[in-house]
Amino acid sequence: MVQGCGNKCVKYFFWLINLLFFILGCVIVGLSIWMLVDKNSLATVASTVKVDLSQILSQVNIQQLNTFLYVAIVIGGALLILGFFGCCGSCCESVCAIIIYFILVLILFVVEIVAIVLYFVKKNDLQQGFVTVWRDELVSKYNSQQQIRQVLDQIQTSLQCCGAAGCSDYVQFGAFPASCQCATLQQQGCANLLWTAFQNNLIYVAFVGIIVLFVEVLAMIFACIIRGAVKEKRSQA
Repeated sequence: MVQGCGNKCVKYFFWLINLLFFILGCVIVGLSIWMLVDKNSLATVASTVKVDLSQILSQVNIQQLNTFLYVAIVIGGALLILGFFGCCGSCCESVCAIIIYFILVLILFVVEIVAIVLYFVKKNDLQQGFVTVWRDELVSKYNSQQQIRQVLDQIQTSLQCCGAAGCSDYVQFGAFPASCQCATLQQQGCANLLWTAFQNNLIYVAFVGIIVLFVEVLAMIFACIIRGAVKEKRSQA
């Protein structure tokens, strides 16, 4: 056992947190794989909790759903792997597992910091890229793909916006959609509107990000404490 009351508390708290990560990862991966294999599983789950998903599912094609599920599997797998090495490192007092855990969390931490820095440095480029993707992947396919048309009509009607950057986006692809009301209103682009909403709510995103970074720093500190205690115990044996 890791010596010292403080070290034991750190060890068991570290083990509990990583056990939760492991369980959460298993649940996410399991549900995602189930939904990939059985396309009717989502409707089954929805019916058990008495939620009507027909309106949502009617506007989401299989490819979009599969992409979301693959991303969920990657996220769940990352949580599962982190939880596994964290539990093994604390429960079995494995220095190797603790080092691997520390490296994985450190990589994740560095990637997140780099992403934050890139956001503030390349903020304007990111906004322009978001507008371009909206125009090229959605607006350009408005007349050719019914599902995209339904989604855009719903967004443009509810948010009172049009296209990516404005009504002019539809000129090269045909007439303005009825959901835009370009004849009577000078409407803002949907991509720009959503980006502005994201910017206005950045404080909440930042709050969540700070919590995540804090947990990761705490996890690395705990990993170092446990590793040091295990090595000290073995040196005294």
